Amino acid sequence: MAKPTEIPGLEPGTPVSVAGPLLVRARLDDVRRYEAAALGEGDGEPDVDAVHDMRIATRRLRAAIQLFGRGELAALEGEVKALQDALGEVRDGQVQRRWFARHARKEGGAGRLATWAGAGLPKAAKRLRRALRAWQGAVAPSIARAAEDAAGKGRLEGKRLAKEVTRRLRTVNRRLADAHDARSPRKVHRLRIAAKKLRYAAELVDRGFPDAATRMLAALVPLQERLGDLHDTDVRIERLERLARRGGRGERRAARATLAVLREERDREARALRRELSRWREEGVVRALRRGFSGGGGRRVKPGVDGAAGANRHAAGSSAA
Repeated sequence: MAKPTEIPGLEPGTPVSVAGPLLVRARLDDVRRYEAAALGEGDGEPDVDAVHDMRIATRRLRAAIQLFGRGELAALEGEVKALQDALGEVRDGQVQRRWFARHARKEGGAGRLATWAGAGLPKAAKRLRRALRAWQGAVAPSIARAAEDAAGKGRLEGKRLAKEVTRRLRTVNRRLADAHDARSPRKVHRLRIAAKKLRYAAELVDRGFPDAATRMLAALVPLQERLGDLHDTDVRIERLERLARRGGRGERRAARATLAVLREERDREARALRRELSRWREEGVVRALRRGFSGGGGRRVKPGVDGAAGANRHAAGSSAA
Protein backbone atom coordinates (compact mmCIF):
# COMPACT_ATOMS: atom_id res chain seq x y z
CA MET A 1 0.00 0.00 0.00
CA ALA A 2 1.38 3.42 -0.97
CA LYS A 3 2.05 5.77 1.91
CA PRO A 4 0.50 9.26 2.05
CA THR A 5 2.66 12.13 0.88
CA GLU A 6 4.76 13.66 3.64
CA ILE A 7 4.59 17.43 4.13
CA PRO A 8 7.90 18.92 5.34
CA GLY A 9 7.82 21.48 8.10
CA LEU A 10 4.66 20.49 9.95
CA GLU A 11 5.14 20.49 13.72
CA PRO A 12 2.90 20.11 16.80
CA GLY A 13 2.60 23.90 17.01
CA THR A 14 1.65 24.43 13.35
CA PRO A 15 -1.74 26.23 13.15
CA VAL A 16 -4.56 24.17 11.71
CA SER A 17 -5.27 27.07 9.34
CA VAL A 18 -1.87 26.37 7.77
CA ALA A 19 -1.75 22.58 8.05
CA GLY A 20 -5.32 21.90 6.93
CA PRO A 21 -5.04 23.23 3.35
CA LEU A 22 -1.63 21.59 2.93
CA LEU A 23 -2.89 18.19 4.05
CA VAL A 24 -6.00 18.34 1.86
CA ARG A 25 -3.95 19.27 -1.21
CA ALA A 26 -1.45 16.50 -0.50
CA ARG A 27 -4.23 13.93 -0.15
CA LEU A 28 -5.80 15.23 -3.38
CA ASP A 29 -2.47 14.87 -5.21
CA ASP A 30 -2.20 11.31 -3.90
CA VAL A 31 -5.52 10.45 -5.56
CA ARG A 32 -4.64 12.14 -8.81
CA ARG A 33 -1.37 10.31 -9.34
CA TYR A 34 -3.30 7.11 -10.19
CA GLU A 35 -5.78 8.57 -12.67
CA ALA A 36 -4.13 7.38 -15.88
CA ALA A 37 -3.48 3.81 -14.68
CA ALA A 38 -6.97 3.50 -13.19
CA LEU A 39 -8.54 4.61 -16.46
CA GLY A 40 -6.77 1.81 -18.34
CA GLU A 41 -6.23 1.76 -22.07
CA GLY A 42 -9.28 1.92 -24.31
CA ASP A 43 -11.88 -0.45 -22.95
CA GLY A 44 -9.27 -2.53 -21.12
CA GLU A 45 -9.44 -3.40 -17.46
CA PRO A 46 -7.90 -0.86 -15.06
CA ASP A 47 -4.56 -1.69 -13.48
CA VAL A 48 -5.09 -3.78 -10.35
CA ASP A 49 -2.52 -2.00 -8.18
CA ALA A 50 -3.64 1.46 -9.30
CA VAL A 51 -7.26 0.70 -8.43
CA HIS A 52 -6.23 -0.53 -4.99
CA ASP A 53 -3.95 2.41 -4.21
CA MET A 54 -6.33 5.01 -5.62
CA ARG A 55 -9.17 3.62 -3.54
CA ILE A 56 -7.08 3.98 -0.38
CA ALA A 57 -6.07 7.49 -1.45
CA THR A 58 -9.75 8.49 -1.79
CA ARG A 59 -10.38 7.26 1.75
CA ARG A 60 -7.50 9.37 3.00
CA LEU A 61 -8.80 12.40 1.12
CA ARG A 62 -12.25 11.93 2.64
CA ALA A 63 -10.66 11.71 6.10
CA ALA A 64 -8.87 15.03 5.48
CA ILE A 65 -12.09 16.68 4.33
CA GLN A 66 -13.94 15.33 7.37
CA LEU A 67 -11.25 16.57 9.73
CA PHE A 68 -10.52 19.96 8.17
CA GLY A 69 -13.23 20.74 5.65
CA ARG A 70 -16.08 23.20 5.87
CA GLY A 71 -18.23 25.08 3.41
CA GLU A 72 -17.80 24.03 -0.21
CA LEU A 73 -14.98 21.63 0.63
CA ALA A 74 -17.09 19.70 3.12
CA ALA A 75 -19.88 19.46 0.54
CA LEU A 76 -17.52 17.78 -1.92
CA GLU A 77 -16.89 14.73 0.27
CA GLY A 78 -19.84 12.93 -1.29
CA GLU A 79 -18.28 13.32 -4.73
CA VAL A 80 -15.08 11.72 -3.48
CA LYS A 81 -17.10 8.84 -2.05
CA ALA A 82 -18.75 8.31 -5.44
CA LEU A 83 -15.30 7.75 -6.95
CA GLN A 84 -14.32 5.54 -4.03
CA ASP A 85 -17.41 3.38 -4.56
CA ALA A 86 -16.68 2.99 -8.28
CA LEU A 87 -13.11 1.97 -7.49
CA GLY A 88 -14.39 -0.43 -4.83
CA GLU A 89 -16.68 -2.19 -7.26
CA VAL A 90 -13.76 -2.93 -9.59
CA ARG A 91 -11.43 -3.80 -6.73
CA ASP A 92 -13.85 -6.28 -5.18
CA GLY A 93 -14.32 -8.06 -8.50
CA GLN A 94 -10.57 -8.27 -9.06
CA VAL A 95 -9.93 -9.61 -5.55
CA GLN A 96 -12.62 -12.28 -5.80
CA ARG A 97 -11.59 -13.38 -9.30
CA ARG A 98 -7.98 -13.73 -8.19
CA TRP A 99 -8.95 -15.89 -5.21
CA PHE A 100 -11.12 -18.22 -7.29
CA ALA A 101 -8.45 -18.50 -9.97
CA ARG A 102 -5.89 -19.48 -7.33
CA HIS A 103 -8.32 -21.94 -5.76
CA ALA A 104 -9.04 -23.43 -9.19
CA ARG A 105 -5.46 -24.69 -9.35
CA LYS A 106 -6.29 -26.95 -6.42
CA GLU A 107 -9.92 -27.67 -7.20
CA GLY A 108 -10.70 -27.96 -10.90
CA GLY A 109 -14.41 -27.22 -10.46
CA ALA A 110 -13.61 -23.73 -9.23
CA GLY A 111 -12.35 -22.69 -12.65
CA ARG A 112 -15.80 -21.71 -13.81
CA LEU A 113 -16.23 -19.77 -10.57
CA ALA A 114 -13.24 -17.59 -11.43
CA THR A 115 -14.98 -16.70 -14.70
CA TRP A 116 -18.21 -16.06 -12.81
CA ALA A 117 -16.46 -13.85 -10.23
CA GLY A 118 -15.01 -11.64 -12.96
CA ALA A 119 -18.11 -11.49 -15.13
CA GLY A 120 -19.19 -8.10 -13.80
CA LEU A 121 -15.81 -6.44 -14.21
CA PRO A 122 -16.33 -4.99 -17.73
CA LYS A 123 -19.43 -3.08 -16.59
CA ALA A 124 -17.76 -2.06 -13.35
CA ALA A 125 -14.74 -0.78 -15.30
CA LYS A 126 -17.04 1.20 -17.57
CA ARG A 127 -18.72 2.82 -14.56
CA LEU A 128 -15.31 3.59 -13.10
CA ARG A 129 -14.22 5.34 -16.30
CA ARG A 130 -17.34 7.53 -16.16
CA ALA A 131 -16.64 8.35 -12.51
CA LEU A 132 -13.02 9.19 -13.32
CA ARG A 133 -14.00 11.52 -16.13
CA ALA A 134 -16.38 13.34 -13.78
CA TRP A 135 -13.64 13.45 -11.18
CA GLN A 136 -11.08 14.89 -13.58
CA GLY A 137 -13.47 17.34 -15.17
CA ALA A 138 -15.13 18.92 -12.15
CA VAL A 139 -14.58 17.30 -8.78
CA ALA A 140 -10.78 17.36 -8.44
CA PRO A 141 -10.46 20.98 -9.66
CA SER A 142 -13.23 22.02 -7.27
CA ILE A 143 -11.45 20.39 -4.33
CA ALA A 144 -8.20 22.11 -5.30
CA ARG A 145 -9.97 25.49 -5.33
CA ALA A 146 -11.83 24.83 -2.07
CA ALA A 147 -8.75 23.63 -0.19
CA GLU A 148 -8.47 27.03 1.48
CA ASP A 149 -11.67 26.12 3.33
CA ALA A 150 -9.63 23.42 5.08
CA ALA A 151 -8.94 25.57 8.06
CA GLY A 152 -10.04 25.81 11.65
CA LYS A 153 -8.90 27.02 15.03
CA GLY A 154 -6.04 25.73 17.12
CA ARG A 155 -2.88 23.85 16.33
CA LEU A 156 -1.99 20.35 15.21
CA GLU A 157 -1.37 19.37 18.83
CA GLY A 158 -4.60 21.00 19.95
CA LYS A 159 -7.66 19.66 21.74
CA ARG A 160 -9.97 19.79 18.72
CA LEU A 161 -7.99 17.27 16.71
CA ALA A 162 -7.32 15.11 19.76
CA LYS A 163 -11.05 15.08 20.48
CA GLU A 164 -11.85 13.95 16.93
CA VAL A 165 -9.34 11.09 17.08
CA THR A 166 -10.59 9.93 20.48
CA ARG A 167 -14.17 10.10 19.21
CA ARG A 168 -13.25 7.66 16.46
CA LEU A 169 -11.39 5.53 18.97
CA ARG A 170 -14.56 5.30 21.08
CA THR A 171 -16.43 4.08 17.99
CA VAL A 172 -13.79 1.40 17.44
CA ASN A 173 -14.11 0.38 21.09
CA ARG A 174 -17.87 -0.10 20.73
CA ARG A 175 -17.41 -2.07 17.53
CA LEU A 176 -14.78 -4.25 19.23
CA ALA A 177 -17.34 -5.25 21.84
CA ASP A 178 -20.01 -5.90 19.21
CA ALA A 179 -17.73 -8.13 17.13
CA HIS A 180 -16.09 -9.97 20.04
CA ASP A 181 -16.97 -13.47 18.80
CA ALA A 182 -16.35 -12.71 15.07
CA ARG A 183 -19.53 -14.56 14.11
CA SER A 184 -21.50 -11.75 12.49
CA PRO A 185 -20.19 -10.57 9.08
CA ARG A 186 -22.11 -7.31 9.51
CA LYS A 187 -20.50 -6.55 12.89
CA VAL A 188 -17.05 -7.52 11.65
CA HIS A 189 -17.52 -5.19 8.67
CA ARG A 190 -18.61 -2.30 10.89
CA LEU A 191 -15.49 -2.75 13.03
CA ARG A 192 -13.39 -2.86 9.87
CA ILE A 193 -14.80 0.46 8.64
CA ALA A 194 -14.35 2.10 12.06
CA ALA A 195 -10.73 0.94 12.21
CA LYS A 196 -10.05 2.38 8.77
CA LYS A 197 -11.51 5.76 9.71
CA LEU A 198 -9.43 5.84 12.88
CA ARG A 199 -6.27 4.95 10.98
CA TYR A 200 -6.66 7.69 8.39
CA ALA A 201 -7.41 10.28 11.09
CA ALA A 202 -4.31 9.22 13.02
CA GLU A 203 -2.20 9.62 9.88
CA LEU A 204 -3.42 13.21 9.54
CA VAL A 205 -2.44 14.22 13.08
CA ASP A 206 0.85 12.34 13.30
CA ARG A 207 2.87 15.58 13.30
CA GLY A 208 0.78 16.98 16.14
CA PHE A 209 0.82 13.80 18.23
CA PRO A 210 3.92 11.97 16.98
CA ASP A 211 4.23 9.26 19.63
CA ALA A 212 0.51 8.71 20.14
CA ALA A 213 -0.23 8.49 16.41
CA THR A 214 2.66 6.09 15.82
CA ARG A 215 1.42 3.80 18.55
CA MET A 216 -2.14 3.95 17.27
CA LEU A 217 -1.11 3.06 13.73
CA ALA A 218 1.01 0.19 15.06
CA ALA A 219 -1.93 -1.18 17.03
CA LEU A 220 -4.31 -0.97 14.09
CA VAL A 221 -2.15 -2.84 11.56
CA PRO A 222 -2.66 -6.42 12.85
CA LEU A 223 -6.32 -5.74 13.61
CA GLN A 224 -6.95 -4.48 10.07
CA GLU A 225 -5.18 -7.49 8.57
CA ARG A 226 -7.42 -9.92 10.44
CA LEU A 227 -10.55 -7.92 9.63
CA GLY A 228 -9.66 -7.64 5.95
CA ASP A 229 -9.06 -11.37 5.56
CA LEU A 230 -12.34 -12.25 7.24
CA HIS A 231 -14.33 -9.65 5.31
CA ASP A 232 -13.08 -10.92 1.94
CA THR A 233 -14.05 -14.47 2.91
CA ASP A 234 -17.49 -13.34 4.09
CA VAL A 235 -18.08 -11.65 0.72
CA ARG A 236 -17.13 -14.86 -1.11
CA ILE A 237 -19.42 -16.96 1.05
CA GLU A 238 -22.36 -14.60 0.58
CA ARG A 239 -21.99 -14.57 -3.21
CA LEU A 240 -21.44 -18.32 -3.47
CA GLU A 241 -24.48 -19.07 -1.34
CA ARG A 242 -26.52 -17.03 -3.81
CA LEU A 243 -24.93 -18.87 -6.74
CA ALA A 244 -25.55 -22.25 -5.09
CA ARG A 245 -29.27 -21.42 -5.05
CA ARG A 246 -29.66 -19.72 -8.43
CA GLY A 247 -26.83 -20.77 -10.74
CA GLY A 248 -26.72 -23.45 -13.38
CA ARG A 249 -26.21 -27.07 -12.43
CA GLY A 250 -22.43 -27.02 -12.87
CA GLU A 251 -22.11 -23.70 -11.05
CA ARG A 252 -24.24 -24.94 -8.17
CA ARG A 253 -22.07 -28.03 -7.79
CA ALA A 254 -18.82 -26.01 -7.89
CA ALA A 255 -20.27 -23.42 -5.50
CA ARG A 256 -21.27 -26.03 -2.92
CA ALA A 257 -17.83 -27.68 -3.05
CA THR A 258 -16.05 -24.35 -2.68
CA LEU A 259 -18.35 -23.22 0.11
CA ALA A 260 -17.14 -26.12 2.24
CA VAL A 261 -13.55 -24.93 1.78
CA LEU A 262 -14.48 -21.31 2.47
CA ARG A 263 -16.31 -22.11 5.69
CA GLU A 264 -13.26 -23.90 7.01
CA GLU A 265 -11.17 -20.91 5.99
CA ARG A 266 -13.56 -18.56 7.76
CA ASP A 267 -13.32 -20.60 10.95
CA ARG A 268 -9.51 -20.22 10.91
CA GLU A 269 -9.69 -16.50 10.18
CA ALA A 270 -12.34 -15.95 12.86
CA ARG A 271 -10.11 -17.65 15.43
CA ALA A 272 -7.23 -15.38 14.42
CA LEU A 273 -9.45 -12.32 14.77
CA ARG A 274 -10.72 -13.44 18.17
CA ARG A 275 -7.13 -13.79 19.37
CA GLU A 276 -6.39 -10.25 18.21
CA LEU A 277 -9.54 -8.88 19.88
CA SER A 278 -8.60 -10.70 23.10
CA ARG A 279 -5.15 -9.13 22.97
CA TRP A 280 -6.69 -5.68 22.69
CA ARG A 281 -8.78 -6.37 25.78
CA GLU A 282 -6.07 -8.07 27.85
CA GLU A 283 -3.38 -5.49 27.08
CA GLY A 284 -5.70 -2.50 27.49
CA VAL A 285 -4.81 -1.20 24.05
CA VAL A 286 -7.75 1.22 23.76
CA ARG A 287 -7.02 2.74 27.15
CA ALA A 288 -3.35 3.24 26.27
CA LEU A 289 -4.17 4.81 22.92
CA ARG A 290 -6.73 7.15 24.42
CA ARG A 291 -4.26 8.35 27.04
CA GLY A 292 -1.80 9.27 24.30
CA PHE A 293 -4.24 11.90 23.02
CA SER A 294 -5.24 13.28 26.43
CA GLY A 295 -2.33 15.69 26.80
CA GLY A 296 -0.24 17.97 24.63
CA GLY A 297 0.75 16.57 21.30
CA GLY A 298 4.42 17.33 21.73
CA ARG A 299 4.88 15.37 24.93
CA ARG A 300 6.76 12.10 24.79
CA VAL A 301 4.84 8.98 25.78
CA LYS A 302 6.54 6.23 27.73
CA PRO A 303 6.82 3.10 25.62
CA GLY A 304 5.31 -0.19 26.66
CA VAL A 305 2.35 1.13 28.65
CA ASP A 306 -0.94 -0.81 28.73
CA GLY A 307 -0.37 -2.84 25.63
CA ALA A 308 1.29 -0.24 23.42
CA ALA A 309 4.50 -2.26 23.29
CA GLY A 310 2.49 -5.29 22.24
CA ALA A 311 0.85 -3.26 19.50
CA ASN A 312 4.24 -2.14 18.22
CA ARG A 313 5.49 -5.72 18.12
CA HIS A 314 2.80 -6.55 15.58
CA ALA A 315 3.39 -3.56 13.31
CA ALA A 316 6.74 -4.34 11.74
CA GLY A 317 6.64 -4.63 7.99
CA SER A 318 2.88 -4.67 7.57
CA SER A 319 0.81 -2.71 5.06
CA ALA A 320 -2.81 -3.31 6.09
CA ALA A 321 -5.17 -0.84 4.48
